[in-house]
Amino acid sequence: IVQCVLERAHEALLAIPKRSEHGLVAQPLDDRLPHPIQLPEEDSCYLETSDHGVAEVRLVRFPIAQHLAQGKITRSLSTTGGEDHDQRLVQTKHGIFGRSARNRAVLQPLDLQKREDLRNLPTLLLEGYSIRDAPQLPALSVETTATGSRLWVHTPALAERFTSLGYLDLWMRERGTAVCTGRRWQGLISAALAKEAAFAVDEEQAAVSAALELGPDGTLKSYRFFRSRIKPDVLLNAGDIQRLAQQDFKGGGRFPALLHHVKPHMASISQLRIVLQALRQKRLAAGSVELDLRRPALKAVGDLQTVALDEKLQGWLPHAQDHEPMGWLREAALVANRAFGQYCAALKLPAFYVQSAPVEASDLNGVARTALGLESSLELGHDGNAPDGATMAAALQTAARSRILQQQLGNVLKPCIFASESGPYMPAGEERAYAPFAGAALHYGELFNQQLLTTLLCHGRHSDASHPDAMDLASHRSRDQVSWEVLPPDHSKPFKDAMAERLCQHLLNRSRFAATVEADWVALCQARHVESHVGETMDGVISGVQSYGLFVELPPTHAEGLVHISTLRDDWYEFRARQHRLLGRKSQRQFMLGDAISVEIRKVDVLRNQIELTVVDDPSR
Repeated sequence: IVQCVLERAHEALLAIPKRSEHGLVAQPLDDRLPHPIQLPEEDSCYLETSDHGVAEVRLVRFPIAQHLAQGKITRSLSTTGGEDHDQRLVQTKHGIFGRSARNRAVLQPLDLQKREDLRNLPTLLLEGYSIRDAPQLPALSVETTATGSRLWVHTPALAERFTSLGYLDLWMRERGTAVCTGRRWQGLISAALAKEAAFAVDEEQAAVSAALELGPDGTLKSYRFFRSRIKPDVLLNAGDIQRLAQQDFKGGGRFPALLHHVKPHMASISQLRIVLQALRQKRLAAGSVELDLRRPALKAVGDLQTVALDEKLQGWLPHAQDHEPMGWLREAALVANRAFGQYCAALKLPAFYVQSAPVEASDLNGVARTALGLESSLELGHDGNAPDGATMAAALQTAARSRILQQQLGNVLKPCIFASESGPYMPAGEERAYAPFAGAALHYGELFNQQLLTTLLCHGRHSDASHPDAMDLASHRSRDQVSWEVLPPDHSKPFKDAMAERLCQHLLNRSRFAATVEADWVALCQARHVESHVGETMDGVISGVQSYGLFVELPPTHAEGLVHISTLRDDWYEFRARQHRLLGRKSQRQFMLGDAISVEIRKVDVLRNQIELTVVDDPSR
């Protein structure tokens, strides 16, 4: 039982100022603070100036016994001022104020001459994000080998530019992860560090590179890591990739003017596409689950429409189109992170791992029952049980009510966890170990792993009394031959101490926080779109059935609203939980999961992300 709250992570919150029997108070728009906050009388001026009664309130004291919480209004906020004002609402709600690193964090210069020279290696930059201040993503290269291909993944050299456990390192550790609110980013790394390490076409830059030897079918055969310097040759965006896919170069026609900048690199681009397609097929065959559940294509959703380099929380990956740069980068990052995970596990390094938990067979059987009850053609196994998650996901892609059934499957796949021990990560099709490092500018766990890798490459112990011959620690060959601690105690201690201090739990909390912020922003964008259609009738799909009503998803934005059961006045409706339906006692009229339905939009509460709907009676249905 919580008796008294002494501290809150964010002192500011959204509230509605008003007069009550307690005097001037503010009613929080936060379910965790159900009671009003007492305000000083001088804040009465905000009753007239606050737009639609919304204000930012800073807590001074939490409620104690019979005494109300106390606070003070710091500013009024607009709920009708457009996207910029919506950004302020979300920032205030979650305590995101864009605090940057102080200037006293001095970056360390890098000596490019002491790095592996990869400047002559054809290197591609892919424009995964559209926002100017978005985090830096990896660059890719590909070569043909005698046994298949060699895929290079180059990540910006970040970890070598700041002092371990210095001010900047601890500041980034506390922040945990980059956060995107549509067309704005709160980055993980400082602006100065991002500028210093950024990749650009025809500019030499330091990198941390992984050379991945792949078979023709996408099998990871071997790998090696480098502290390198690269010189990217060309920047590809989604439009370039799509035009290349649509162009018939065998017909002998003119090369499109919009693609002249990529013409010298056609061979690399074509080979990279083939390699990444093989990696994807190998990943799916290994048990990775892909679901076609993307965020809505609203302009304000911005970079949240794209897929991520990996999924650190949910146990499945969203489907990416063939022309999406982030889809290409994701396949490359997943295999690079798999290689590094196997590498760290074999050398017993104190790395940051991501693990996924197996889905329960009973949960999959529940989804299968739902699918069969909705007249899906899903095939069960010889023993009468549901197929595995990957097989079921592939089958549901073409099923009737596909999106609804994929949502049901996504709900039963268990979330991932962060750990200091290796384990399976099935979204990447990896059964042994997954230690992400390719997205070091996006997540501190990946930056932590880049620190670990560069420390090993610079200070690792290549030999031991039991093995006097020097080992190549950067190669996969060292996995089975090293029997000693490869990191000296003074270099391994900061990493072991971080793990002992519950770094994984802290980063998990920060990742969940970022996911909540991003989900709130998407929901706000959806509510804004629906708000402009209040009073109109729209066709939707029943996405959930509960005893208190129906949840209806409204294409194309996938905004979800509630038809409360009290508005269904034509009959007394019974809730059939196992059948996912409401059934009328007299009329036998039913509302079933996945059914098409016409609804009227009655009310939209943007601040609470609530949409009220009513069913429009249609005798033909």
